[in-house]
Amino acid sequence: MLWAAYGKLTPESVKGMITNPQNRAEAVGKLVAALGGKMVSYHMLLNGDIDFFIISDIPDDKIADIALLNPMLVRGTGGVENIVTVPCVLAEDAVPLMEKAKEMAAAMAYKPAAQ
Repeated sequence: MLWAAYGKLTPESVKGMITNPQNRAEAVGKLVAALGGKMVSYHMLLNGDIDFFIISDIPDDKIADIALLNPMLVRGTGGVENIVTVPCVLAEDAVPLMEKAKEMAAAMAYKPAAQ
């Protein structure tokens, strides 16, 4: 399954990249490979809100590991301020998910909090 991860670097990481310019794709690729996955692409955005955007192909049986790695390992290094990882679904593959949501909505499987 494809996953998109995006986040913000710490000010210390940005300063480190200015002092010692480097391509972090190899380091990120090693982390993804440790999950049995493959990094598809790594992009630096450097827009102030989001600094990086990563696309990875990670096996479905490793999904729970991602939830642990992001907050504990990646953020724990002090190099990343925050990171969000979400599944990437092709538009045509999303249609069955929309159908499921339609069925659940019709059955009122979710009700908002009473007002």
